[in-house]
Amino acid sequence: GYFEVKNTMVIKEAATVTVEYTGYFRGIKTFTAREGKSTFFRIKLMPKTIAGTIQAGSGGTVTLTNGLSISFPSNAVKNAATGLSYAGTVSVAAQWIDPTSSELNKIMPGDLRGINTAGYINGLATYGMAAVELTGSTGELLQIADGKKAGISFPLPASISSTAPATIPLWYFDETKGLWKEEGVATKTGDKYVGEVSHFSFWNCDVPFPTVNFKAQLV
Repeated sequence: GYFEVKNTMVIKEAATVTVEYTGYFRGIKTFTAREGKSTFFRIKLMPKTIAGTIQAGSGGTVTLTNGLSISFPSNAVKNAATGLSYAGTVSVAAQWIDPTSSELNKIMPGDLRGINTAGYINGLATYGMAAVELTGSTGELLQIADGKKAGISFPLPASISSTAPATIPLWYFDETKGLWKEEGVATKTGDKYVGEVSHFSFWNCDVPFPTVNFKAQLV
């Protein structure tokens, strides 16, 4: 559907619009707001497709047909709400976001701006993203346990492989700020980027670059 919002207060440099629907990952767009000026964008939600299951006690690996892979060590899952260790079946919902897709801007969260480890905002050139959510046997939200990490392997499209650096910063999407945040590094291994993460949400392989705020009027 088409939705219009007027006369609302937002964070100027990182205003966000979030769309939620049962059975889908959140759709989140970030934009720089200008008083009295409209902003238009499209959001396309991704279904929370269960890619596979593992047993939390023994760990395991879930792999999608497109090559996205998530690996868990043993005893590495907790209840997200209580923080208590979880030992049952873990359902892994996952989607890979193709960085070469013509629909990238509709699907990805944010607007390809991120906060680096020094606290500065950079523009981001993506080499692939993933959305991952863990749930337990009764539908409770799960997370990676404190002190543990899960492995994640992003497929790298052949059309951009030649420009892909040997190592690349990893970024997760901070939904409270509406921006990506740098955390960790992935290594190019054949046609994949491989890294480790300590929690799950949206993750992104990006090369950062400086940005300049620019406004123009076309006549």
